[in-house]
Order: sequence, then C-alpha cells, then structure tokens
Amino acid sequence: MRILVVDDDKLDRLAVRRSLQEAGISAAVDEAESAAEAIELVRPGSHDCILLDYHMPGDDSTALLESILSAASDIPVVIFTGRGDEDVAVEFMKRGAVDYLPKASLTPERLATSLRYARESARRAAERRLTEQSLQEREAEFRTLAHVIPQMAWMADAQGRRYWYNERWYEFTGLLPDESLGLGWHLTHHPDMRSEVIDSQSAKFEQGVAWEQTVRLRRRDGAYRWFLARAMPVRSASGELHGWVGTDTDITQQKEHELERERLLLLERTARAEAERATKARDDMLAIVAHDLRTPLQTIALSSSILADAHDDDERRRRVGLIERSTGEMQRLISDLLDIAGIESGTFSVLREPVDVRQSIAEALERFEPSAAGAGIALSCDVAADLPPVEADGDRLTQVLSNLLDNAIKFTPAGGAVTIRAAAADTHAHITVEDSGKGIPPEYLPHIFDRFWKADRKSRTSAGLGLAICKGIVEAHGGRIGVTSAPGEGTTIDFTVPLLRHSEG
Repeated sequence: MRILVVDDDKLDRLAVRRSLQEAGISAAVDEAESAAEAIELVRPGSHDCILLDYHMPGDDSTALLESILSAASDIPVVIFTGRGDEDVAVEFMKRGAVDYLPKASLTPERLATSLRYARESARRAAERRLTEQSLQEREAEFRTLAHVIPQMAWMADAQGRRYWYNERWYEFTGLLPDESLGLGWHLTHHPDMRSEVIDSQSAKFEQGVAWEQTVRLRRRDGAYRWFLARAMPVRSASGELHGWVGTDTDITQQKEHELERERLLLLERTARAEAERATKARDDMLAIVAHDLRTPLQTIALSSSILADAHDDDERRRRVGLIERSTGEMQRLISDLLDIAGIESGTFSVLREPVDVRQSIAEALERFEPSAAGAGIALSCDVAADLPPVEADGDRLTQVLSNLLDNAIKFTPAGGAVTIRAAAADTHAHITVEDSGKGIPPEYLPHIFDRFWKADRKSRTSAGLGLAICKGIVEAHGGRIGVTSAPGEGTTIDFTVPLLRHSEG
C-alpha cells in the first residue's frame, strides 16, 4: 500500500509507521506536516489511503478534507481524532471521510482493520462510479438514439400518464412539454377516432399487454397524418409493471399506397364487370341484329325468287312491296347502329335550324295512327298554342318522337291511350309522351336509356337501341330526357329542346 499521513506531530507519524510494521502491512508511507504539503502530494491515484489529523494547527482541517477529496475523490480518507471526539469524527464523515481512528487507542489491529475497510470502501466507490458512468453513458446513448430516430417516441408510467417525449414529437405536434405530458396527448388525435384510441389503449394497459393501433395525429399546421402507434410494457425482473415505452411511426405514404391499390383494384373490378356487361350486351345485340337482318333478307331472297317467275301483276307488286319494306327495316337497323356508334364515339352531331314542333308532332302522329287504331289505342296531342319554334334538327326530332311513340304503343294494352304534350318552359320546349301501359318496375328505371338494354332480355323484337338513341339526340341538342313510371300507372317520358334564339337589333 501507499499511505499518506497528514499530521503535524512527528511522534504521531512514527506511531503510525510502528503500527503498520507490527500489523505486518507492507506500505510506502509519505508524510505531510501541513495542509500545503498534503495538497502538493495528493493527486488522483497517488495513494491507497490518507490518514488525516482532525486538528492541524494553523489550518482548517475540514477545508483541507474537502480540498483533498476535490483533488482526488478516489482516495479514501481516515480521520485521526482525540479521545471523546466522536462528534468531530461524525462531522468529518459527513463531509466524505470513510472512517476515524482515536489516537489514544491506536493499535496495529485497529489500524489494519481501518485500512482494509478504507480500501474496500474505495473499491466499492470506484465500482459505483464505474456503474454510474456506464449508466450515464447508456442514458446518453439512449437519449441520442431516441432523438435521432424518425419515429415519435414516448414513455409513460404504469397508469399510462406520459412523462417523456423525444424531439420528433415536439417537432411534429408543435406542442410544448406542459401541453404534452400527462394526458395532453389526447388532443393530438383526430376527433373521429379519439374515443376509440383512448378506450383501446386503456384496455391494453389495464391488461398489461402490448398495444398497437393505426391512428391519425394532428401536425403542427393542422393537417392529419396516419401513424402506427405501438406501446410495450416495461417490467422488473420479478414481473412488476413499471411503465410503458411507445412509438408513433408515420405510415401516411403506405396508407395512401393501400388506399391507391384498393382504388385500382376497384377500378379493375369495375372495368372487368363493365367489359363483361359490354360483351354480353354485344352478344345479345349481335343475336338480335342477326335475327333482325336474317328475317328481311329471307323475305327479300324468297320474294326475289318468286318475283322472277311471277306472271301475275298483283303478285309482282306484292312481292316488290315486301322487298321494299324488308329493305327499309334493314336500313333502319343499320342507321340505328351507326347512330349509337357515333353517340358513343362523340362524333354524333345534329343540324340547327328553326323547327315547328307542332308539325313534327303531327307527322309522328300521322305515321302511327294506323298501328294505334289497329291495336285499339287512342292517340292524342296537347300542344300549347303559343309554342314558338325550336332550334333543332327536324329529322332527328321526328326520330325521337317516333321512337317514343313506337315504345308507348307497343307497351300499352288495347283500350289504353297515348298522349303527346308540348309547351314552352323558360328557354326550352318541354315535350312529353304519356301512355297508360303497364309501367316500368323501379329496378329497371336506371337502365332504360342504356344501349342494348331491354326489360325482356329474351325478346327479339328490337336491338334495344331506340331509347339510347333518343337520349343521344336530345343531349346533342343541349336538352335532357327523363322517365317517370310505376307498375300499373303507365309511363311518361319527357325531354327538352332549346327554343329558337332570335338575334337582337
């Protein structure tokens, strides 16, 4: 050992040397007769123990003790006291001395015991310092890591009250510590999810198990972003819950990508369903078109064959009439197909010229009066006397009226009635075609203007293009078309066409 004896009395110093020798302790002994000498000899690790006289004439021994510990806190100090000076010894030990030895009862055994105790105290103190230093280093590493990670991190007590956040939290939320600590974190959650998040976290904390949930947190600018919130319990070696460590990881981009993927999947499913519907509609249309073309073609072929051998003028005229009607049917079907193709491709157009609505309605009624009379259906019209001309394509307007009348007569039973009404409404002529037929079921109403759509899919009576073409013609004029119907109450289809605009001046 290397020992420093600080005592102004030479006999006391000799007594220490003698006691060391008698105790069998091999030690190098340095001596200091004053505070100044002692301070000059003391430095970290210079001695294994310092024996300090409690009373140094001309010096403040308590101040000297503090100076020694300040210069070399790793060296244990044992105080020499006089008999009955235990109170003095206690005061020195409060200031950092590890033990005291009364000079009057100094023995080799007592000195050896005190030195061993001093060395052991110094060893334990060194271990504590190393442990504390290691803990401080680990804490510094933890804090550095906690502040540089991209996630927001936090810690809470066993009841879930948060007492620490990393810098990411304050940067993101813009909150101050006194606004965040405790239960202040509630305010950062989206109002629509706040109660759900609080209840979910509370339930997990009460169970003492990990918590994980997707949440929306408010940024300092008021915007909300998606986060994956997680919390893990912190337990002692015995399993006692001490608190919680949590993180909030920004998953907004991933969420927008889950959402984008879902949108694309929905679009794909919708497109596939539309493609399947269009394919079926095409197949149905092709079947109807094939049927509708086959019938007039067969009629033309048969009539042509008979016509070639016919000698009777009446038979020849009848066959020529059949050929003309069949050709007309084929032309109408082809015209409808061309119209719907133009409407869907955006190339459909109409002429704009003054048209007398009364004349168009009269022509349409005249055309369908024979078929209506044959079916026992009354045709009528109610046109306002002051209805001005419209700006429209006359042929297309007649086509719309004809299609609507054809449908109305087709679905009205004998004894029923079909009425056309027309009047001016603001800048448009408002035209309706009403029938007293069986009406349209509600589930069919959204589809009646769809191309190739028919209430009776098995019917081969038409290609299902008439109302779709009517809609395209009306909208090409800048008008609108709609339907009102209920089972057993008939059907009303109304559409508008712009009135003729007169130039000023």
